[in-house]
Amino acid sequence: MDRFWSTCDYLLDFNKVRSFQELCGLRADKSVNTQQQPATELQQYDKLLTKRKNPCQPDGLRFEGKKEYCKDYVPTEHISYTVHNWLLYYLFRFGSVLGQEIFYITFIPFVFWNIDPYIGRKMLVVWVVTMYIGQALKDLIRWPRPTPPAFKLETRVQAEYGLPSTHAIAGTVLPFSMLLSAYGRYDIPLALGLFVAVLWCLLVSLSRIYVGMHSFLDVICGVAIGAVYLAGGWPFMGMVEDYTLSSKYSPWLIMMSHFLLGYFYPAPDHYSTTRGDTVMILASGAGVQCGSWIIHQYQIDLSPHDQLTSEVIFSSTFWMMACIRFLIGGFILAMARSVFKEVALNIVCQAVGVSKHKQESRRRRDVEVVYKFITYAAVGLAIILAPFVMKFVGAEF
Repeated sequence: MDRFWSTCDYLLDFNKVRSFQELCGLRADKSVNTQQQPATELQQYDKLLTKRKNPCQPDGLRFEGKKEYCKDYVPTEHISYTVHNWLLYYLFRFGSVLGQEIFYITFIPFVFWNIDPYIGRKMLVVWVVTMYIGQALKDLIRWPRPTPPAFKLETRVQAEYGLPSTHAIAGTVLPFSMLLSAYGRYDIPLALGLFVAVLWCLLVSLSRIYVGMHSFLDVICGVAIGAVYLAGGWPFMGMVEDYTLSSKYSPWLIMMSHFLLGYFYPAPDHYSTTRGDTVMILASGAGVQCGSWIIHQYQIDLSPHDQLTSEVIFSSTFWMMACIRFLIGGFILAMARSVFKEVALNIVCQAVGVSKHKQESRRRRDVEVVYKFITYAAVGLAIILAPFVMKFVGAEF
């Protein structure tokens, strides 16, 4: 066990994040840092660079004090940096986007509307389950994100904990679940599919270290969670889908289970975006599954293609129609989100007796969980039902 914990300490070391960033072309802007930081902090920072361990990470993962961070060194601000390799900078910033909400809300609907709903359903179920596991583990384990000497290129989720990396989880399960769903159903070269999936996973995972949001340990644990779930859970995906689409009880079970998982989410003692993000993931997954159940019960086929081949995908006609369908679907999703958010927020705040205009009110669990679940369940349902509108206006392949 000693070797295991020492390995964890080694991989959690934030100086290795800094070393990777410097290897990829980021450098400290010493003139700015020297002018802005007090001399006492600079002395601490210089001492920090000569030590293997960062005082702002757990002082030995085995000890009871592992959750009391940053007692010896609390930086007043981030370390300024300069970019010396713009190719890697834009490559890793793009890789980081592959694990953000803007990507999920564009890529997943695109698969449903323009590729194959079958692949989309399988991919979505795996994504929802593994993302919930990752988000919950973050707030249960409560290990920190990298701090100086690592550079910070992102700040939105700074209040969240770091281990495991949910970007790495998504970067693992999305490409590999797509490959597993499509292989055998379509004529896909396995070697090419594996190459793309591995490249996708590496790009997303390494990008999180590059932007200073995760340590090597965070990323490795994220990839491991995704890989273990795919290895152990994928053989049962067919059975899960059959029950979801066929059982008359599945919509009620799905909605109630997803809502309760969000409501009793193990949120930290301070506010962070994790609970709200987790509820959005659960709700959209529930909406998609319930919408798929409705379509299956009425035996409606909304698949965009009779037969999807490589010739179809690489044709200009496909991409022109895919863009049109995506614009139509995106407008429907935006309207659904806007309308249901406003209605749900008004009703919930009135029921609870708080003002919807106060940020503290919107952050309450009985407000945030309910209105976000209603909103994004509607968005998930709209993903499934949007092809009706596309068909009505003639936007078909």
